[in-house]
Amino acid sequence: MWSSFAYHEPSATQILIILSFLLLLNLAGKLAQALVSAGLLGQILVGIIYGTPLAGILEDSWEEAIVAIGYVGLLLVVFEGEPPRIVRKAIQ
Repeated sequence: MWSSFAYHEPSATQILIILSFLLLLNLAGKLAQALVSAGLLGQILVGIIYGTPLAGILEDSWEEAIVAIGYVGLLLVVFEGEPPRIVRKAIQ
C-alpha cells in the first residue's frame, strides 16, 4: 500500500543555507517593520534574493515546500476573517 521513501540527510551546506535563509527572513522582516512599517516587504526581498529570480540559492524542492506552506498560511488568514462575518450576519 505505502511505498517507502529513502531518507537523505541534508549536508552541512544545505543546513547552513536554510538556517541563514530563516535568520535573514526574521531580521529583514524586523528591519522593514521598523523602517517602513511593512515587515512583509523585507521577507519578500529575502525570498527574491535566495530564490530563483536572483541567486537561486534555495533548491527547487525547498522553494516548492515554502510556497505550499505560504498557501496554507494564506488560507488560514482568509478563513480567520470569515467566521466573525458569518456570526454577524446570523445575528442580524
